[in-house]
Amino acid sequence: KNDLGMSNYPMVPGHEVVGEVVEVGSSVSKFTVGDIVGVGCLVGCCGGCSPCERDLEQYCPKKIWSYNDVYIDGQPTQGGFAKATVVHQKFVVKIPEGMAVEQAAPLLCAGVTVYSPLSHFGLKR
Repeated sequence: KNDLGMSNYPMVPGHEVVGEVVEVGSSVSKFTVGDIVGVGCLVGCCGGCSPCERDLEQYCPKKIWSYNDVYIDGQPTQGGFAKATVVHQKFVVKIPEGMAVEQAAPLLCAGVTVYSPLSHFGLKR
């Protein structure tokens, strides 16, 4: 219903994405083709502003959401229901071997929500 007035249609929302790496860029060092990975609500940022330099990309004025947003090339982000998505490696996590994808996906949202306060209060051991 576009209650917040920021929806870009057509849109199919979807974050908490788990999938297989099918291609990597020349600067990617953390992942290889075939890895099973997860992505939360961010897929990119500017990398140069004050929040980005402090690892607080969620406050980057140029952050790129996994859906209802556009990549720097102007193409729309299509979220977890897309056939493929492009994500900066900073926003990708490797899913542990043996973990079922349906178990991993919810951790990418709820887990992030819980991690932030744990980290803030020094409890991330």
